[in-house]
Amino acid sequence: MGQVTEQCVKGSLMLGVVVMVRRHRKQGLVSPGQLAARLSPGALRMLEEKVDIGRWYPIQLFGELLDLDWEVGGQRDPKYMREEGEQAAERLFRSGIYQQLNYAERVERVRAREALIRQARLITTITGTLYNFLEFKVRLDGNELEVHYGNAEAFSEALRFTTEGFMNQINRRQRSSAQWSSKRVRPDLVVFSLPLPQRLRDEV
Repeated sequence: MGQVTEQCVKGSLMLGVVVMVRRHRKQGLVSPGQLAARLSPGALRMLEEKVDIGRWYPIQLFGELLDLDWEVGGQRDPKYMREEGEQAAERLFRSGIYQQLNYAERVERVRAREALIRQARLITTITGTLYNFLEFKVRLDGNELEVHYGNAEAFSEALRFTTEGFMNQINRRQRSSAQWSSKRVRPDLVVFSLPLPQRLRDEV
């Protein structure tokens, strides 16, 4: 397959949301007529096709299905999407296809701020393998670690919440109870923040 220029998401994520919407349809939470009214022809086709986890799919189709899942399955509760993100991270951990996740689980407890930054940069490479359009920057701001997602106009609010859950599940795999939060600073910029552990706050 040639170089991908369209803004896309990897099939390993697309599969998860397709399965969820299919489940809502099977359980009668959404009718075929409602699906046809809500989804574009491309998103509707995704529900009938086999999803290739290694292929790139248009982010617009993924966003349509994710928003539908959020509304039908979660009544637009951010907690629902965070839990979806946690489950997505667990599926990828179990699949073993992303070496960065395996490293994240094995890495030792961070003992210095610079080590925390290096670790966060490594973790952003996971997201970089799942989306082909985001731009990342990791920085410290006072007592918080920040990960900036640039070029993020197509990165929806539902995705923002699922990513919080995804990143929190990585933390749990690293035996950390720290929780990520996020905010959209501009239409094209989403910032994820994590409070620094107390042992790193007093570093000079």
